[in-house]
Amino acid sequence: MAQIRKLEGQIELNCSAEKLFKMNMVKQANIPNICANMCKVEAYQGDWESVGSTRRWDYVIDGKAEYLIERIEAHDVENKIIHRRAIDGNIMKNHYKSFASTLQVIPKGNTCLVKIILEYEKMNQDAPEPYHLLHFGLAIFKELVSHLT
Repeated sequence: MAQIRKLEGQIELNCSAEKLFKMNMVKQANIPNICANMCKVEAYQGDWESVGSTRRWDYVIDGKAEYLIERIEAHDVENKIIHRRAIDGNIMKNHYKSFASTLQVIPKGNTCLVKIILEYEKMNQDAPEPYHLLHFGLAIFKELVSHLT
């Protein structure tokens, strides 16, 4: 039987939750300009924010170039939550049968908490836990905050 696993991470950042969520939802096309040394992202099909739209990420982690195509499954703008599912990419070909992420930006006064939850099913026991992807996602938010503040 398949086992869906979860990996969670969070980081508190000195930034408005509203601005950070908007940057990740609506203005994601600006991310490559801000994080040029980390990734490139483009709308692959559809727009940047509609459910069903897809985005292609090209990134380098630990010196290895990879790509990921993800689809927006759901979002809740009021609660600053985005749920995405990987539909293609290196991780889908090499390590995971399924891979999804949920992002939530939680206001905390003048700061915010960014929470990322990864849900995945390994292809086999040798597939790695996706710590590198979780750390990469949190690092992108640190970089975005340095641009916004």
